[in-house]
Amino acid sequence: MKIYPYLLPLLLLAGCASQLPSPAPRLPVSPASKPTEPTKPALLPAKPEQIPQQMGGYYQDDGPILAVPYDLDALQEPEVKAEPLHRYANRPYRALGRSYAPLKQYGDYSAEGRASWYGKKFHGKRTASGEPYDMFRLSAAHPLLPIPSYARVTNLANGKAVVVRVNDRGPFHKGREIDLSYAAAYRLGFHNLGSAKVKVESLQPGETVAAAELQAKPENTESSPPPAPALPAVAQADGNAAIRWVQLGAFATQSAAESFRSKVSAALGWLDSAPALAEGAGVWRVRLGPYPDRKQAQAMADRIIASGDVRAVVVR
Repeated sequence: MKIYPYLLPLLLLAGCASQLPSPAPRLPVSPASKPTEPTKPALLPAKPEQIPQQMGGYYQDDGPILAVPYDLDALQEPEVKAEPLHRYANRPYRALGRSYAPLKQYGDYSAEGRASWYGKKFHGKRTASGEPYDMFRLSAAHPLLPIPSYARVTNLANGKAVVVRVNDRGPFHKGREIDLSYAAAYRLGFHNLGSAKVKVESLQPGETVAAAELQAKPENTESSPPPAPALPAVAQADGNAAIRWVQLGAFATQSAAESFRSKVSAALGWLDSAPALAEGAGVWRVRLGPYPDRKQAQAMADRIIASGDVRAVVVR
């Protein structure tokens, strides 16, 4: 058979078309049924917006350190006193698209809402007042209350109340009323939760703030470690004034100190010797040592701090 060159492309196309599968027959749709709509993808939770560190905030990956170095039940509430307002922290500002005009008067604010707390992620970072944030003090961040000022926060679920010093700004997420320190959340009984429904009341300087449900706190306890006791007699006899200890915590009761020592021993399993207890002036201290000089003690303290879960300070 004679094939004309100009017919070759048409023959090839015809051959390819003959090899294609025939389309599947369309199934009839009954009148009672409707075409199925494509499945919509599930909505993923929005990533929480991160607030600038100087403004405070709540983070889902935040939390307390493994072993709390103080007896938080023994913390004294701050004295409600008049302080000069911060020069910059009380100016109008914007955050997350909203405008805020901080109050300039004490005692003129009362509101209910959800309280959250922030922990080790911000510990030591600057607050809006310029002071370092200490998760073991009774403090708070609020978008409107004067800085510094004082407020009573009441957990509406259990009736517990605590007085805090406001020294930071935030929270800025909808529905959040106040951000508390870890210590304040502990005292209100929701440190193991993300948030709680609370009532916030601004306090006047000198206002009586004692709540009936709060127990009296020991007079000799503070939110920071008290001075270390005198050196043991053997060290004094040697006349070695260079001896140092690494203090891990200070507590008002022996039971609290024992509990803390157990947690620290488990967290720092690499220690050559377990932490010891030392009592002086009604305070129980958990410490390591003695070390012959400050250099060796500081090296141990730095190693412990680097672990991230235990605080340590060199003392005499």
